[in-house]
Amino acid sequence: MTHHSSPTTGHLIKRCQPLLGTFVEITVEGPQSEEKLHAEISKAFDLIRSVSRLMSFHDQDSDVSRLNRCAHIAPLRVHPWTWHVIQNAIKLSGETEGAFDITVAPKLVKWGYLPRHTPFEALSEAAQWSDIEMGADHTIQFHQPLQIDLGGIAKGFAVDKAADWLSTRGLTRAVVNAGGDLRVIGEGPHELSIRHPAAPQQSCIPSVMMRPAVATSAAYFARKRCGTERVSPIVHPRTGKALQSNLSVSVFAPTCTEADALTKAVLLAPQGVWNKVLREYNSLALFITQKGEQVLFPA
Repeated sequence: MTHHSSPTTGHLIKRCQPLLGTFVEITVEGPQSEEKLHAEISKAFDLIRSVSRLMSFHDQDSDVSRLNRCAHIAPLRVHPWTWHVIQNAIKLSGETEGAFDITVAPKLVKWGYLPRHTPFEALSEAAQWSDIEMGADHTIQFHQPLQIDLGGIAKGFAVDKAADWLSTRGLTRAVVNAGGDLRVIGEGPHELSIRHPAAPQQSCIPSVMMRPAVATSAAYFARKRCGTERVSPIVHPRTGKALQSNLSVSVFAPTCTEADALTKAVLLAPQGVWNKVLREYNSLALFITQKGEQVLFPA
């Protein structure tokens, strides 16, 4: 996803770093000196790096990895950010009747999308979000052995942390783009290009920012074969089946945390459920078919 903005006023700085399993690009514009703008971007990258250290499934020292190893034995205290993200994920799970569920990690490990840190033959793939208990003082306990993956919500949270910081720095405009999870600050118009589902590497479809944040999900991003199965990293929690559709969905929301998580909910939940959730979150879903047709919900 590519962002385009109107002509600049003042200094314009753009930097990119590999973070969150993708490339994160931060653009800022303002009357401050270039040195000051670089310092603001550096702070924003530090915030994103902190979220990654706390919530990465790949980092064996992260809060997520600690929970996956030990939270079924006793409650564990985690960073307030981690607690907040998991609490939001559980809330959305309830609102989407379980279509959004952070406990599908064992399936993603089995298919090679996530690393296998420890043997988990005894791990129940029947575990679900309702087996997670949020305690006082930012503690979390699992009611049975399970594994969580925050990849479907933490990237949006990291973008929000960076954007919230930049919004306090007196900038004219700013954009934080983490591999298509994007949030803008300042007056537009803000235009963007969304990958065409039929040719995601060659063709894009123009759109406009209908909310401050947007995220896009589609099975074509990482579809592959696993044995005799054709799989993708978007898994239906109840059936355990991978999403096969070539449909792309972009959710425009007030925050990137909401946009990131809602894309999966829209792809997996019944339409009546996700339509209601979109309205509750003041969000819009833009569907793009393999033929490039666009449909916006709620209409």
